[in-house]
Amino acid sequence: MKEAAVMKATKRFSSIYASLAIIMLLILPMTVMAARSSGEVRKDDPNALFNTGLALYQNGKFKEAIPPLRRLLDLSPNDEMALVLLGTIHLQIDSLDDAEKYYQKTLDINAKNIDALNNLSLVYYKQKRYEAAISELLQSLSAQPNNSDTLLTLATIYSEAGKNDEAVATYRRLVQSDPKSAKAYKFLADVYFQKGQYDEIIRLYKNADDQISKNADSLTNLGFAYLYKNDLNQAAKYFNTSNQLSPNKAETHYGLGIINRRQANLDAAIKEFKEATVLNSNYTNAFQELSISYEDKGDYLKALYYAHQVLKNMPDDASVNSRYQVLKNKAVDYYLRKGSQAYLDNDFAGAVTHWEKVLKLDPDNANAKKFINTAQSKFGKDVKSHNSSAESFFLQNRFQDAYREWDLALKIDPNNQAALEGLRKLKSKKVSTNDLITSQGLDYMKRGNVKAALEEFKSTLKVDPKNLVAKQYVDKLQNEQKNESEKFYRKGVELLSQGQINEAITNLEQALEVAPQDQRTKNLLYKARTQLRDNLKALLARGVELANGGRVAEAKEKFTEVLKLNPGNAEATEYLSKLTGQTTRAAVNKDEIKKLYYDGVSLYLDGQNRRAIEVWQKILVLDPNNPEATSSIAKAEMELKEMEKRGIKVE
Repeated sequence: MKEAAVMKATKRFSSIYASLAIIMLLILPMTVMAARSSGEVRKDDPNALFNTGLALYQNGKFKEAIPPLRRLLDLSPNDEMALVLLGTIHLQIDSLDDAEKYYQKTLDINAKNIDALNNLSLVYYKQKRYEAAISELLQSLSAQPNNSDTLLTLATIYSEAGKNDEAVATYRRLVQSDPKSAKAYKFLADVYFQKGQYDEIIRLYKNADDQISKNADSLTNLGFAYLYKNDLNQAAKYFNTSNQLSPNKAETHYGLGIINRRQANLDAAIKEFKEATVLNSNYTNAFQELSISYEDKGDYLKALYYAHQVLKNMPDDASVNSRYQVLKNKAVDYYLRKGSQAYLDNDFAGAVTHWEKVLKLDPDNANAKKFINTAQSKFGKDVKSHNSSAESFFLQNRFQDAYREWDLALKIDPNNQAALEGLRKLKSKKVSTNDLITSQGLDYMKRGNVKAALEEFKSTLKVDPKNLVAKQYVDKLQNEQKNESEKFYRKGVELLSQGQINEAITNLEQALEVAPQDQRTKNLLYKARTQLRDNLKALLARGVELANGGRVAEAKEKFTEVLKLNPGNAEATEYLSKLTGQTTRAAVNKDEIKKLYYDGVSLYLDGQNRRAIEVWQKILVLDPNNPEATSSIAKAEMELKEMEKRGIKVE
């Protein structure tokens, strides 16, 4: 299987022979199931004593059944049926030594007694004397080579004994003997899954009895076989057919979720994974896939929620604990950055919302607290300043400038009465709101904020669908976005072909931000993220293996490669620190860049644009292509020019 999460799905096959309850039907052989005929019932009548013991056994009164059977043996010491029944009773009550004694005595009388051979094997199985159990079953099969119950027992014990090749051979023999043995097909499918022999699974079910090949379990297995062969169409066909027959199979929904996620249909994948967890509340793999899917969507709060479900199911798994902590740190950084970017885009309420999410994850986060406090303390002053500027522009009949200022005031405080009254005053002057919105869009275009400009023109079209100016600019800006998205996409393709996966992901994410519905970009981004996860996992595993083997220099190389792909990888950083006693340069740079970025945001929030730009420029010395620093500098510089035009003094 190509993905770690999909690899773990084979756990569903790992315990099919964990209990021998399925073959305890052998405990009470058919030869002793019927009462024995007797004439007049007497206390010393062997048939009457047997029937009494059998009746008590069948009613679950095991200990009460023993005395009449022992009395029978006093009268008839070589009664095989009584001996087998006594052995069976003692096997049921876990008196294994006594069970063995009765079965062995039976075999002393008749070495070919199939019931004694089979049930003695169960005694040995319970005692974990696997070789002895196997020996008894082989003797049984020499007398009845095609006995399906014996074959099933033998195959199961081979598995428990770790003799997988013998188990596989016996299950194959069972399939020949009993084409309807679902357990045999399931075991063989499990073995083929574990070995990655997916063609063998397909061949197995193709030659199976119709009753087997067309049931929901088999169809689901076929779905996974084709999924792991990367034949998504065939996989979907079998999963969907299985789902029609049995809609409540969690594994089928899981398989459909994997298909949708591979096709970058994250919403559809999430729906299937959720259904799997509803049907199986302990489905760790589905919770893991939900976490990954939400992470890919950028919804880190939900990604963390489902990662925590995995953690609850696997609290002692070091890799699960590590992923949860890494994801939490990533989420904190993500929402801090989203808030900062929203603030730079004049989405003030959105900025605070993002920073508040940080505090949900990390209540003591100093940056989030500072940003929220600074922003909220500024809001009142900024709203007052925007309203004051708007009034001044209104008196000068500069209605577009007045609209812009009142609009900015409302972006900070959507219910601000002074700004709402200002817009009503514009309407009283018979100024077209649509024209003002369009003008605001043009203003955003001049300032380089394409996203905000497009939203303004779209707002105009909602109110006035025939507005040709707005329509013209919507078309123009959407084409610009398409071209920009294409530029990022092509760069992502180029970087991916060069093995620069992180850089490719950054460009593809930017392409998707510009054109969120581009399925081509979604597909490639999924491929890049999957490749990154696979590479990281392989490199980490190899690094650990080398470190444990004392090959320190080679281990360092692997962990360093991990940090090139993911500078924040906690496991690689920890291992390198242990091996070298030093903090890695990649980790230092990452932490320094993060600090510089948020220091710049803090200065920007304080209105110190020039100093913020100076700090962000230091990032470009460490990372010349850093996208956050580049875009933040551009926005701050654009704002400085605009404020200077309006005669506003800035720091």
